Amino acid sequence: MENETALPETPRHRAAALQPIALPPRRRRGGRWLGRLWLVVIVALAFWGGVVGKRRWDVYYTVARAPLAPSGGWYFWPRMELPVPLFTQGDPRWSEDFLGPSNDTLGSAGCAVSSMAMVLKFYGIDTDPGRLNAFLDEHGGFTEQGWLIWEGAETLAPGRVKKIYEDLPSYALLDDNLRRGNPVIVRIRLPSGITHFVVVMGKDGFDYLIRDPASAGLRRGVYPLKDYGRPIEALRFYEKTTAAVAGS
Repeated sequence: MENETALPETPRHRAAALQPIALPPRRRRGGRWLGRLWLVVIVALAFWGGVVGKRRWDVYYTVARAPLAPSGGWYFWPRMELPVPLFTQGDPRWSEDFLGPSNDTLGSAGCAVSSMAMVLKFYGIDTDPGRLNAFLDEHGGFTEQGWLIWEGAETLAPGRVKKIYEDLPSYALLDDNLRRGNPVIVRIRLPSGITHFVVVMGKDGFDYLIRDPASAGLRRGVYPLKDYGRPIEALRFYEKTTAAVAGS
């Protein structure tokens, strides 16, 4: 074996030998898995948000097939109230009047007529539950059983008010009417099984506010529908006609 001749060591060689060798960066497996985990979480949240968001959207706009919770829809802030006047069915001026052709009285079963009277008075039509009941009785505004025919309001004020809706509820219908300054009559069912009508005339947050023709309305004034603890079964609402708006 031949001997190799050693080259003389120079200062440059010594400096190169002292410099550290640069190694490639080490990959952290944990960081890669953490990134994948975050990706899975983001996708799951997006899917969940889409499903829940669609469900909330559907609940808001879809007419309910079952009674609707008395709080919900869009959040209203600040609190809003329409200046709907209060009429109570137990007012002594008309509480003993017979309800249409029935043997019931306004005091015992006149919540629907009283609610209609409140809305019509809000529209500027001069009426009250006693006069409205007498007019409807004379003009075929009741069924033989004494049930109110809601189109009777148009007969009382022809060209000034029109019945728009009488059917199942939705939050969209309630909120849209309130935003446009239009009260809504709602039907609930008391624990006894008897139906009761009140007027939704405002909203505070998610809570619908009512004028109640029962004695609680006189005692409490405006209060949340949820205090009844009963769901909304149906809606009725009217609108002023163009002629009525122009003349108001």
